Amino acid sequence: MTRLGSGKHVPHWKAYNLALRQRGSLTVYLGDDLDRKWGQPRASGERGRPLVYPEAVIALGLVLQQVYRLPLRQTVGLLRSVLDLAGLRALPVPDPSTLCRRRAGVALPAWPKAGGCVVVDSTGLQIRGPGTWLTTVHGLQRRTYRKIHLGVDPSTSLVVAGVVTSCRKHDCQVLGNVLDVARPQPGTVVIGDGAYDRRMCYAAAKRHCAKLISPPGKRAVLHPGDDWHERNRSIEEARFLGRPDWKVGVGYHRRSLAESAMHRLKAAFGQRLRSRLESNQEHEALLRAHILNQWTTPATTPLA
Repeated sequence: MTRLGSGKHVPHWKAYNLALRQRGSLTVYLGDDLDRKWGQPRASGERGRPLVYPEAVIALGLVLQQVYRLPLRQTVGLLRSVLDLAGLRALPVPDPSTLCRRRAGVALPAWPKAGGCVVVDSTGLQIRGPGTWLTTVHGLQRRTYRKIHLGVDPSTSLVVAGVVTSCRKHDCQVLGNVLDVARPQPGTVVIGDGAYDRRMCYAAAKRHCAKLISPPGKRAVLHPGDDWHERNRSIEEARFLGRPDWKVGVGYHRRSLAESAMHRLKAAFGQRLRSRLESNQEHEALLRAHILNQWTTPATTPLA
């Protein structure tokens, strides 16, 4: 989206406000012949009791939990209300333990196809520990969190890749995994902040036939070798043009759209993950990114 100060495009706020109101609409299409499909035992191919609820039922409950920011027990109550409104009071609903146990096994949709540019960044999602007020006032404990690394297409504002790691993983160590998920086309431009100014990041971009744009440090020096070719050129251009003009010339400011995606993710779903198990935390964080792709961003229209 072009900046408002450029005088070229303006957001279509009327359509965007309507889309924001629609996010709170509780309209669920349950399909036909639901009473036969809902609670029939299904063989999972593993030993033990067959699965009572199909995967689509579990996915529906998990999506409702994230959209309305509910604990699992309140999610069960919301599912019960949806069935009651549909006139299907006899159908059972999965209990909280079933939703928690089967969360990690629910398949997520495929990521959108990446375009000619991908901006990458990461943010932390708190999982346990004291809240912000306690850590600010008393500072007795550190909050523990998971990091979600996202790749965003700046032309569509869609999340095209997501990877969840522990808080000890540095951004430069995960760029290769993000590009493996995004599967960029040859010649794709990958934009990241100074945390990606590492040799391993340039090597990962080269392995995917992509071009990495990351601002080199103020004291960066030239290095020999093919892995440093793109970085050496960035250093020389930044020295010749100056860092501000170099950022404008290479389009580095598109990276701010990754920050916007992080803000949208936390504003819509909160800053804390509810799951306790690591596998469930990963699934919960990635599910939020997929739901975010279903919500539109302000479209821009050219000024007359």
